[in-house]
Amino acid sequence: MENALFLEIVAIEATPASPKAMVSETEMLEQLQQGIEFPPVALRLVQGGSREGVGAIDAVLEVRAGEQSYQFAAELRARSTPRAFEEALQRIERIAQGTSYYPMLVTPYLREAQLEALRQQQVSGIDLSGNGVITIPGKLFVYRTGKPNKFPDSAPTKYAYRGATSLVARAFLCRQAFHSLADIKDEIQARGGSVAISTVSKALKRLESDIIIDRSGDSMQLRQPEKLLDQLSASYREPTVNQTFTCSTKQGVAELAAAARGKAQLMLTGKSSLDAYAVMGRDEWPVFYTRSIDRLVDVWGKEVEETSRFVDCELRQTDDPTVYFDARIKGVVPYASPVQVYLEYCAGDKREREAAAQVKEFILKELKK
Repeated sequence: MENALFLEIVAIEATPASPKAMVSETEMLEQLQQGIEFPPVALRLVQGGSREGVGAIDAVLEVRAGEQSYQFAAELRARSTPRAFEEALQRIERIAQGTSYYPMLVTPYLREAQLEALRQQQVSGIDLSGNGVITIPGKLFVYRTGKPNKFPDSAPTKYAYRGATSLVARAFLCRQAFHSLADIKDEIQARGGSVAISTVSKALKRLESDIIIDRSGDSMQLRQPEKLLDQLSASYREPTVNQTFTCSTKQGVAELAAAARGKAQLMLTGKSSLDAYAVMGRDEWPVFYTRSIDRLVDVWGKEVEETSRFVDCELRQTDDPTVYFDARIKGVVPYASPVQVYLEYCAGDKREREAAAQVKEFILKELKK
């Protein structure tokens, strides 16, 4: 290992750069021709390849470290979505086999998790934003991270895991497979939601891009339910509540639900629905979502009395469609869906996250039925 160079550079604080439009692979090649800064090594384009043919190389790059130089077969990808990243790694390792080149991925931006995946697989990768890992076992190791993304991701439906659009994702946690866009739309409608076909299509593109679902023709199959739950949790926002009402009542949850049935929309919140899916009980009074507090109070009449001191029940008014989706009726009581329960508890403290773990097990077990 004479003259070997082992360096790890981590850029912790990076000055945000002004976002640029996404670049094509042709534009990426042009930028490589102009040169890429990646200190402490020097990187230059030796030749541009051709995408024609199964084993075509997009570009050959030279990396110089001191007196040593190494050549890499580069795979250029204009996007680094999970699926594009996975496919690129498979292709570049295959192409580099049987040649004197080392494999390298070049893309506009690499996330921290992708850099780590490259490091573990001992494959080099750099982005046009200033991040990357260059590795030759026993000879060279350079690692740079922390630079912001200079190129906004145009992946379809940025908010596929939030708001009304997330009903498409949530539908796959009710059923693992669908046969058409209309099939998904119908399933959502049957569970109390409503989305346009165009929204279904855009959301599916994001789910496929994130390797959460697989598509074959018109058929769609859930591939990674746990990753889907993680994505929903990371994107979760509490529903917008525009009015609250606390009251005292001698009626239980079942009696209140029975009185409102068919007259006013009512749904236990995720926090108040835990006992339907886990052994941990709730500590506070029951809380309901409703689209109209005035309507509900009018239906209940003298059975409830507004108060802020001795509270037996709380109402939260919201039009957020996610909280009403996939209601589970037990007797006459409308419980929130297990997914909604999971998301609300995931956003809580350590004890609540432990409860969320139990609900997650329920969701995954139900999917296998």
